[in-house]
Amino acid sequence: MAFDFDGTLSDIVPSPADAVVDPALLPLLDRLQETVGWLAVVSGRDQAALASRLPPSWLALGSYGLELPAAISDSGYPPGFDPAAAGAALESAGRELAALARSWPGTRLEEKTWGRALHFRGGGEAAFFDPGTFDAVSKVAARHGLEASRGRLVIEVRPKGADKGWAISYLAERLEPSAVVFAGDDLGDVPAWEALRRLSGRLPTLAVGIASAEVGRASMAACDVVLDGREALPTFLRGLLELAGG
Repeated sequence: MAFDFDGTLSDIVPSPADAVVDPALLPLLDRLQETVGWLAVVSGRDQAALASRLPPSWLALGSYGLELPAAISDSGYPPGFDPAAAGAALESAGRELAALARSWPGTRLEEKTWGRALHFRGGGEAAFFDPGTFDAVSKVAARHGLEASRGRLVIEVRPKGADKGWAISYLAERLEPSAVVFAGDDLGDVPAWEALRRLSGRLPTLAVGIASAEVGRASMAACDVVLDGREALPTFLRGLLELAGG
């Protein structure tokens, strides 16, 4: 059973550094740990940031699957990933993105191990909803061989070749589970839900979306279940535990 982190296990908070697993979920997650084969988080966060917030028994796949735990990968990277080239591209793109961030009041640039994130929450909302903003970021990303994607009041730039769909498929390949569940809340989770639909031809899967004012149900067409906000997640997990007898 895999989860997104921000907006799923954690509330969305103004500063990403302040995000922690929702205390209301902790006892349910402890019970799930005793019931399922593996618990995992697949996130855009750095692997180190995830590891500091999760029990050591969890599998933490950071940077949209570009950072893999030792339990499922010898190299720690997806096949074919070139860390040196990706690092150089992000360094160059980061300088241009920093200049863009300064031109949009209320916007903050976050540097990640394998990505750069422009945060618009807390003052930069007008810039985020301006179509020209994403176009400008996309052009910077393309010049450096990177890709840009939208999220909940965030635009992320990262290397090509991995997303949450790839990460979920890789988990299924390496762990050979009897079933796969993934829960997420954002546009970056769409590839994971779509990957579950493809996997459903050979094993049971359950794609769970968490709707919000920022990401509605229309973006969750690949989901089997859509919850009405994070407050519904504990009830959903209790239901799974009851079905499993946990």
